[in-house]
Amino acid sequence: MILYHFPTSPFSRRVRLVLALKRLSVELRDARAVPEHRAEVNRVNPLHTVPVLVDGERVVADSTAICHYLERQFPDPPLWPSGMPGAEAFEIVALADAVSNILSDCGMRYYALYGDAHFPAVRDNVVGRAQRALDALAARVQAQRPGSPLCGGEWSAADIAVLCLVTWLEGLPGRAAQFPPAGQVVSLGWSLPPALSRWADPHRQRPDVLALG
Repeated sequence: MILYHFPTSPFSRRVRLVLALKRLSVELRDARAVPEHRAEVNRVNPLHTVPVLVDGERVVADSTAICHYLERQFPDPPLWPSGMPGAEAFEIVALADAVSNILSDCGMRYYALYGDAHFPAVRDNVVGRAQRALDALAARVQAQRPGSPLCGGEWSAADIAVLCLVTWLEGLPGRAAQFPPAGQVVSLGWSLPPALSRWADPHRQRPDVLALG
């Protein structure tokens, strides 16, 4: 299998952790560093986004679709808890997705509209949604023992999504000098609840997390 990715993308990192959970080998191709890889992403994926997984003749784009594809191809160990904990995991992943999508869209894709008179109102509306999602995630992790999985007693898609989100948000200020869009995301006015960083701390030393670099 081949994974086209950006090393710092929370969506790409999520897929890499799922691959590690499933004990699957993959060839990594950095679509930001290598122009030919970026061109291939644009050729095979109509959305022109990463990650993109190529498994033989099958091309799967979008991190959520890739995770579900891998779960069905390689069901052990499971990515999603069974029963109601699985439903809770879907909700947690949806909250993490909302934060990542809103902040990356507003701070990167649509930031060219910053000078428009309507931009501040739009920014306040959508960034407010992202902040409420972050606060909801913080409330969930505060109910957990430090280092414990979020749903179902095992490391799952929910833990992976939240950890990748927290790592991405924490890393944005340090990347701003070399990657201006990171600074644009920081400037939107959101804040990362300390409870999320505290929850993430025990998980940072997992071998699969350390392997992400």
